[in-house]
Amino acid sequence: MKIAWITNYQAPYREPMWRELATIADLDVVFLFHQENVRHWTWRKAIGYRSSVLRTRQIPLPRAVARRLGEPMVILEPGAAGRLLRGADALVVHEWWQLAYVWCALRARTIGIPYLIYSESTLQSRQFRSGPAAWFRSLFFRQAGAVIVPGPAAAGAAMSNGTAPHRIVESVNSVDLDLFGRKVAALRVGETPCAAGHRFVYVGQLIQRKNVHSLIRAFTAADKSSSLDIAGDGAELEALKSLAVEYGVASRVRFHGFLPEAEVLQLLAKSHTLVLPSTEEVYGFTALEAYVAGLQVVVSERAGVAPNLAGRRGTWIVDPTEDGLHAALREAESRWAGWRDRVDTELASPRRAASDIVLAAQIAREPWIRAPSTHRRPRGIH
Repeated sequence: MKIAWITNYQAPYREPMWRELATIADLDVVFLFHQENVRHWTWRKAIGYRSSVLRTRQIPLPRAVARRLGEPMVILEPGAAGRLLRGADALVVHEWWQLAYVWCALRARTIGIPYLIYSESTLQSRQFRSGPAAWFRSLFFRQAGAVIVPGPAAAGAAMSNGTAPHRIVESVNSVDLDLFGRKVAALRVGETPCAAGHRFVYVGQLIQRKNVHSLIRAFTAADKSSSLDIAGDGAELEALKSLAVEYGVASRVRFHGFLPEAEVLQLLAKSHTLVLPSTEEVYGFTALEAYVAGLQVVVSERAGVAPNLAGRRGTWIVDPTEDGLHAALREAESRWAGWRDRVDTELASPRRAASDIVLAAQIAREPWIRAPSTHRRPRGIH
């Protein structure tokens, strides 16, 4: 089976899944943009799967609309969609509003190729709740051959868009199990699991919706021996540094700026609890990476990953308010008993994600398939 995949950026966290998918399908991944400056992603020829960057033309948008979308709206150069779809059995797209994706999906349908939507959006992260945009979103989802979602939160949003349950494949988002599992464990050799002073860590952008200001305020009531490492940069960096000074915790809050992946791994190897306090979060990969790395995890109930982690040992799903975060931080301090050596890797398995995508492509190509509910693989498949 040949799968054509079009997305915005070459996000490192998707590459383990693409590499696995390339072992069981003929895969072409193309990107709309060469680089993403905030998270420092730049396209490069990858090992294990074919990839390239398309030539596009940006469409001017009103500032308010552009701010809500979060990335430029573009169209493809003439002939690009045809080249992408040549010989393909299925097309995977990520967004319903990006014209480049919509055009490829329409071209695919006209030549008998189904399109699949890889949708991480939840009801809480939804930007357009009514009007023409909401109508078109529903239409785009209803016409998709299948919708792949990384958990129950996104599955609920897909069904609310009008997707038939039998066309939803509930899978997982995945991480590099070697890096965040075995590599972090190796870096941890020699570290004292119960050393004095609990080490909290946040990894991500420093922007308003990430709610790091509430985390710093909540941290002021943590044990005086605890510390907080903040890795990332963004528009809120200087304001957050000033906030740490204002609340008297500047000596215990360390701002690292943007860190490359190797240094993030080293930071996780020394940390005890990762906190993701976002007020809006489509998914939340850092929480999944920390879980695989054996850390405790405090995650906002508004993150798409929250239902995936709910009920698991060493995880707290919280209201991302100062009070909610404070209570979770104190409980994480008191319950810390060392890093977990064994975690449920099915929750983050690239092989599982890749096989589910092939399943979704098969469903999309066989419209006569009917089933009473969303497709889920039995537990234990890796």
